[in-house]
Amino acid sequence: MYEGSLETKCLGPMSNKSHKGEGEGASARLGQPQEAYVAFAFAAADLLMEVDYSGRIIFAIGASMSLVGRPARLLATMSLPDLIRPEDTSRAVNALRRMAQGERVRHVLLHVAMPDGGSVPVALSGYPHPDHVGRLLMVLTHSGTIMSPTVRRNDEGLLGREGFEALAGNLIKESAKEADDSYRMTLLDMPELAELRSKVGAEATAGFITRFTEYLRQCSVGGDAAADLGNAKYGVIHGPEISAHDIEAAISGLAHSVIGADLTPETASLAFDSTGISAQEATSALVYTLNRFTQEGSATIQELSKMAKPSLALTVSKMREVKQTIGSGDFQLYFQPIVDLWSNAVHHFECLVRFGDSGASPYNTVVFAEDTGLVGELDFAILTRAIEFMRSGVGSEPSLRFAVNLSGRSLSSSTMAARLLHLISGASDLRGRLLFELTESAAIADLVAVNAVIQEIRGRGHPVGIDDFGSGAAAFHYLRALKVDHVKIDGSYVRDAASNGDSLPFLRAITQLCRELKVATVAEHIEDEATANLLRVYNVRYGQGYYFGRPMRPSPKHHGTRAPWLTPVTQWRNGLLFFGAGVAAAASGNGTDS
Repeated sequence: MYEGSLETKCLGPMSNKSHKGEGEGASARLGQPQEAYVAFAFAAADLLMEVDYSGRIIFAIGASMSLVGRPARLLATMSLPDLIRPEDTSRAVNALRRMAQGERVRHVLLHVAMPDGGSVPVALSGYPHPDHVGRLLMVLTHSGTIMSPTVRRNDEGLLGREGFEALAGNLIKESAKEADDSYRMTLLDMPELAELRSKVGAEATAGFITRFTEYLRQCSVGGDAAADLGNAKYGVIHGPEISAHDIEAAISGLAHSVIGADLTPETASLAFDSTGISAQEATSALVYTLNRFTQEGSATIQELSKMAKPSLALTVSKMREVKQTIGSGDFQLYFQPIVDLWSNAVHHFECLVRFGDSGASPYNTVVFAEDTGLVGELDFAILTRAIEFMRSGVGSEPSLRFAVNLSGRSLSSSTMAARLLHLISGASDLRGRLLFELTESAAIADLVAVNAVIQEIRGRGHPVGIDDFGSGAAAFHYLRALKVDHVKIDGSYVRDAASNGDSLPFLRAITQLCRELKVATVAEHIEDEATANLLRVYNVRYGQGYYFGRPMRPSPKHHGTRAPWLTPVTQWRNGLLFFGAGVAAAASGNGTDS
């Protein structure tokens, strides 16, 4: 493996008479701990070196044969630039310059020029020698050790979204520990790639993508910090020696030379500066930026460019506001009825959160909480409030059921899912009355894990449904992977069906599939009686919308547990709440009970 490297053994200059003084000094400094340095170098498969500011190698020890193709004892006759292939020499010299100026350099990707003519990708890290002016301590390591071998990559060797996110989080934590803000993340949007095959052919396109992705890897830290984020969007984490402009120019040059086409990516760069915020907050803010960039119809690259410099701090500021809101309980629950279209009985109420006293839609705040990893805490707070509401006062009416939304991201987190299940298991007194709807603004990565949580919830006597079915992430494959009790058909299908009929075939397909799977259907955004009647024809079982009632809070003017739920379009009959336009006015003369 490292045969021959332990001869006098890797000490190189220490036995070289021309550096006798230095060797003796180094030997005296190392003393007995020298064996520990040797053991560490070989266990980590690293090559440890001491060099001067010009890169002249003074001392080397470790896995020299596998990393540079030469015995360590020969390295004392060379300099670092001598080892590096010509294309990377400027990067090596720049790294030496930065270290000489007092900076700590980590994971600079270089390629060693091997004696047989090949090259090996390595990661260079180093910093000024703490005891000797004019000296640097450096380590070369295999670039592949920067990331876990279990992380998934595509055919071009690029990370996927999850691996990229994890690596970025790790680098932010490192940066925070050492007050190092030298990392940069550049995001690239290349919509022209979608049309490239039709313009230059599949073979030429494949050749360009190979060269382009190879370049991204080469300029990334450790050669492993480049990612394909989907939809012709890419990300790369690099050092300050490379700018977004450099990346744009390099890719544009590749496009001209490889396929003879004009193709310049739009880019936005973000520094990993966590000054004044915690590493966890900075990581969450970074994840939020990635979410905005990768989600369809979200922030454009121009918007990200404008917000890139202050985005971490601004995002963290908003995160703290949301945390404060959750912690203080400064939100209210509103309730919108879901009506049985076959009997007009109110089947249940959906619990909707409103922040402060405005009653305004919380959509943007909830999506922000999802994208920054705060949605689990929000879900937990809302569920706690809903359970308390159902156990006392007007919410304790035994004939009323309430549905609480849970984000797919909450159920995807093993820690948060365990907390939610513990809370739900303590609500056995609400079996059958407490329902749940799975919501998600982005696709759930692990449907198998989420389905396991759903089955635990259902096993405790609480029905579960899928919200906004047929739109965005909640598509037909959800029904194959998730065993649920009902699905809520996205309102866009209902509006189109009522206005122009364009979505009727989709509506028919959804309802027929659900009927065969014995899954109930709920249609939202029902605005009038004609739409409700159309949905009855298509065998949709339940309906929700302004026609049946807007989100409300039980009226404090009435006493008891039933009267506060009365509206101008509802009445109590035989212990159940029913919908019927104009019925409330005549309720007192029609044998209604309250």
